[in-house]
Amino acid sequence: MPAFRYIFRMTTAVAHIIGEVGHLTHSERIELRRHIVEHTPMSNDLTDDDFTALAATSFRALDEEEAQRA
Repeated sequence: MPAFRYIFRMTTAVAHIIGEVGHLTHSERIELRRHIVEHTPMSNDLTDDDFTALAATSFRALDEEEAQRA
């Protein structure tokens, strides 16, 4: 359930951007991910619960992507 906490904290602008990411091709998502990693400083304020929620969301997205390819 921790993943839901991110949804409630999102601004309208962030929710819109995340929605648009779903329309990108696989290669565009890779390009976007690289840009974000290179230009966004990492902080130490993430907890173990945050990492667990992020991992669960990532694996769920990967599973959905694989299911669409099948």
